[in-house]
Amino acid sequence: MDGPATGRARLSRLVLIFLVVFAGVFGAVIWAKLQMEWTSARAEAENRQARSAAFIAESVSGRLSEIRGALGFAASSLSRPVDEPEQLAIVQAITASSYVSGAALWLPDSAPLTAGRLPSDLAAAADAALGGPQWVAGITGESAHVVLAAPVPLPDGRVGTLLAFASPSELVSADGAARIAVLTDAVGRTLALYPEAPVSGAPLAAERFGLQSADVRALGDSGGGAMTGARLGETEQVLGVARLRDAPLYVYAVGPAGLDAVAWNMTLIFHALLFFGPLFTAIAFYVVLLMQTGALKKAEARLHDSERRFRLAIEGARCGVWDWDLETDAVFITDSFARMLGLADAASMSGADFLQLLSNEDRSRLRTAIRAASRAEEVDLEVRAQNLAVWVQMRGRPLAIDGAGPGRRLVGVAIDVTERKGAQKRVLAAETRLRAALESMTESFALWDSRRRLVLWNRKFRDFFNLPEGSLRPGMAYEAVEAAAAGSIADVHTSENDGDSYQMELNDGRWLHYSERQTADGGLVSVGADITLLKQQEGELRDNQERLRQSYNELEASSQQIRELAKSHHEEKLRAEEANRSKSEFLANMSHELRTPLNAIIGFSEMMQKQIFGPLGHDRYIEYAGDIHNSGGLLLSLINDILDMSKIEAGKLTLQTEPLDPAAIIEQCIRIVGARAQEKNLQLRAECGDLPEVEADPRALKQIMLNLMSNAVKFTPDGGRVIVRGFEAADGIVLQVADTGIGIAEEDLPRLGRPFEQIENQHSKSYQGSGLGLALSKSLVELHGGELRIDSVLGKGTTISFTIPRHQVQPEGNGHDDAGAVTEAAE
Repeated sequence: MDGPATGRARLSRLVLIFLVVFAGVFGAVIWAKLQMEWTSARAEAENRQARSAAFIAESVSGRLSEIRGALGFAASSLSRPVDEPEQLAIVQAITASSYVSGAALWLPDSAPLTAGRLPSDLAAAADAALGGPQWVAGITGESAHVVLAAPVPLPDGRVGTLLAFASPSELVSADGAARIAVLTDAVGRTLALYPEAPVSGAPLAAERFGLQSADVRALGDSGGGAMTGARLGETEQVLGVARLRDAPLYVYAVGPAGLDAVAWNMTLIFHALLFFGPLFTAIAFYVVLLMQTGALKKAEARLHDSERRFRLAIEGARCGVWDWDLETDAVFITDSFARMLGLADAASMSGADFLQLLSNEDRSRLRTAIRAASRAEEVDLEVRAQNLAVWVQMRGRPLAIDGAGPGRRLVGVAIDVTERKGAQKRVLAAETRLRAALESMTESFALWDSRRRLVLWNRKFRDFFNLPEGSLRPGMAYEAVEAAAAGSIADVHTSENDGDSYQMELNDGRWLHYSERQTADGGLVSVGADITLLKQQEGELRDNQERLRQSYNELEASSQQIRELAKSHHEEKLRAEEANRSKSEFLANMSHELRTPLNAIIGFSEMMQKQIFGPLGHDRYIEYAGDIHNSGGLLLSLINDILDMSKIEAGKLTLQTEPLDPAAIIEQCIRIVGARAQEKNLQLRAECGDLPEVEADPRALKQIMLNLMSNAVKFTPDGGRVIVRGFEAADGIVLQVADTGIGIAEEDLPRLGRPFEQIENQHSKSYQGSGLGLALSKSLVELHGGELRIDSVLGKGTTISFTIPRHQVQPEGNGHDDAGAVTEAAE
């Protein structure tokens, strides 16, 4: 039911509507009255100007008739036989009229007789006059003229032409009503202006007044008339137009509108007072009414502002409001909730229709939750729209009735949680990718939170410690996991240099290098790597060292000097064992302490083998000396290779490049390796052709070729073939060593080129080697900026190709300190 405030507001609107209608109707009446008076004044001005144009046109027509009569009289006088002086006198008599500026007589087969001012093209004017209606109007050069013509019949039957040229400015004059008079031809070109003025400028007279020439001529052809709208400066003018009755010439008469400004202003003031008087009275009445309804408007404004803030808050939070009446099963949703479900605006609908807006699997869930909420329970459910990719969380509770507890009506909010659901999916996808990445790791991984609770782990973590499936779960304490893994750990070895890393020996013989690092949030990351192979290599190295020590002990029995050298070597060996804990210390000590005694061992063992200072006494000593010499040479070559590889990895090996001939290097290497090839009855040859000169380190290139050719000879059975090829490439050369040896399986090719890597199988297990030669060659090729490639077929042979660029970019470095070691290791 409407209250008093609503009634006053309605009354106020009715009064305002009445006031607007009254002002509109009364203003329309006043405006119609003013229009009538203005139209009447304008029509009077146009009639006055039309009469002025007709008067001027009559005046021009009379003057043209006068010229035409004089021209006819002169033509009749020339019809009889007269001599030339008399003809000239008749022509000159025509020019006596003030309206005629010139005249001309044109007889057949004779030159024209002229008098007065004539146009420059007299022949064109005569042709136009004879071809037209006995007159022509035109503009020649800077002058305008009107030409009238009369035929002159001669006694001999021929016909001549008598022309009269009228001055347009003399033909036109204005009466009192016209301030300006204009004479134009049939197309609207200006022939004369009154008052006199140059006719140049706008080509058509109508354009001078902002009008269309065709419209003005049509008005003149209809008998004459006038129109308003022409402006000269800031003054509005009235234009009258009339056509001459006996010639297609037009007269424009332009004059002021002639309205009485004072009378017109008084009329405007009178009608304004007549309009605003009643209007102000009605406005005053309306203001009083507004003052009475002001309080109501303020209250409504506050209510509207509160509603607007509520709406903005709801929409800003991407929420909506819903109201479900369980008695009638009617649902009302606000516009923001409706837009979430794909509707345009707020709507009221039945519960069944509302459920149709949701996905099929959510309808029964929501209906069950609504029924349960009617028993004083809350509704909190996430549902999905039927036709949109939108997730909505509906929360609500029964509306309490005063003194009666919860009623049969649910009111709640709907929150758009699409972004949250998307974020949850992205987090789940990221966790899945992280889990896949962790499972693909070859190391064990475990993540702990700031309270040392287990968060993530991978399969390797369980496998390393033999933990059964399901024994680990998120949230387990660090101590509990450690206790579960203790049964698989045989011993733990800590490192003095790195307190966060340690090594574990497992019960099954495997070794793990374990590292624990703290995260930014106070958590812990545990990473373990299997170093069993490294430990095995260290054991093999210790075994080799033990055998070397035994060799030294045997040499001590044969010579005091050898015993001293063996003792020195034993001291160096002990230092190497101590330096074995760190690669850098081990390599640094071998650089000088091992190479010097090895050179002595090799030299003295060679002297003993050749018995330079006399027989040793027993043949076994000679064999022992040979073993010592060979073992020392192999060990020196291994040390040199390791040193060169370590320098390359540390970036301290700098190439000493110079222009060289690759064919010469290949020839030297074939001579060096040729002896070993002959021992195995191998065919060793080079197929190089003409190779261009390249910029390279000669020692390094020789080392590469010797390593590759030595490997080819070593792994090629007796009677095989080793071929060295060379090709010229676009930016350098390609060198290739191909053999018919035992070959390499395809799955083993990726491991070649790594330090200490050898492929062991039934064909190659009898061949000795450290596995550094190919790795060193590959590194030297890459130092030159080239690339090494291996192609092999098991049982058929191997082909190793590498490229050397034509020019080298020499990096800054510490110099080639041990460049000689490359050649020494090869030889």
